[in-house]
Amino acid sequence: MCVSGAWSHSDDGAEQVDLLPEISKAPAMLSTYANALDKHPLFKAELDSYLRGRPNAVFLADLPAHLFLTSAGDIAAAGTRVNVPLINALVLYVASAAIAHNPQGPSKPPSAGGVSLDLFMKLSRDLETEARYLFLNALANQLRFPNAHTHFFSSSILALFQAAHDTEAAHDKEVVREQITRVLIERLIVYKPHPWGLLITFIELIKNPAYDLARHDFVRSSPEIEQL
Repeated sequence: MCVSGAWSHSDDGAEQVDLLPEISKAPAMLSTYANALDKHPLFKAELDSYLRGRPNAVFLADLPAHLFLTSAGDIAAAGTRVNVPLINALVLYVASAAIAHNPQGPSKPPSAGGVSLDLFMKLSRDLETEARYLFLNALANQLRFPNAHTHFFSSSILALFQAAHDTEAAHDKEVVREQITRVLIERLIVYKPHPWGLLITFIELIKNPAYDLARHDFVRSSPEIEQL
């Protein structure tokens, strides 16, 4: 897969995924999915402006800080400083915007790229370990049945794995890749039957030489992952 998000492993199975009629259709969602965003109207307004393609370096720089709770009571109740409902709402909101403004048209599956990928890259690079893990889980939560969201989030995860991060040290790249792999592996080990989107994404990581999952040290040092 290239960073723009098109599946591309050597057999043509991934290309066949793009031809599924369901893969360009957005799934039904609860009308309340963005409630956590609605509680932060200024942040949401800035996000809307950013997603419409209006450059805003300040918004992107400040983005990670918006995803943490500030009230001691809220932190105690949640058991974490991370605002998990806001992260979950954010990733779905970004996906919905990407699908609504898909440059390939409504008949084509949306792929990661442009401002949505820049936003996800910022979070995967700058969030602290716990927050990044919860952010990656929010992406993986949407790896479900064939639909536009599954395609978008799968291509986003693969793009983050491949690109993480061209301007960073090798160690920092491996930290992000290891966390992505951990999030997927935890679901493959624990939950059965496995969602279609989860399997498609993990198979792509294994089979596509662009990712070459098996060569990474964190895989070779884990017998459990190698057995998969």
